[in-house]
Amino acid sequence: MSKHHIAFLEIRVLPWRPRRRSIDPELLREGAGNGIELFDDVAGLVIGVVGTIVLYVAAPLVAVVLAILFLPVELGLVLAIAVLLLLARFTGLIPWTVLVADGLEDERREKYRLLHRAVRRVRELNGGGTPRVVWKWS
Repeated sequence: MSKHHIAFLEIRVLPWRPRRRSIDPELLREGAGNGIELFDDVAGLVIGVVGTIVLYVAAPLVAVVLAILFLPVELGLVLAIAVLLLLARFTGLIPWTVLVADGLEDERREKYRLLHRAVRRVRELNGGGTPRVVWKWS
């Protein structure tokens, strides 16, 4: 009886043969205490990924919540500035301006500290009646 052999073609990716590895039991005992380091590395990766996802999701929500929380503060600040500007205007710190137009191109401005004097000057120039008002931002 002849023996039948099975043959395989061995193709090596690396030009050398890998060494047989054996684990020393002493190394296993020493490495058992270092399981915390592996847990630390994995936990750091997980916390980093979760933190990044939470940051991307929560950042717009935090911005909206902060905008809602600061809205009363901003409105209060705008109202306070408006009241201070009105007080400064009516106490004469910011003068009232009377725009006098002498034609299409000729304009001059007169400044009055008090509103009633500015209104009186406008009525004098217009011949009485309700004074006209021009609104400008600057």
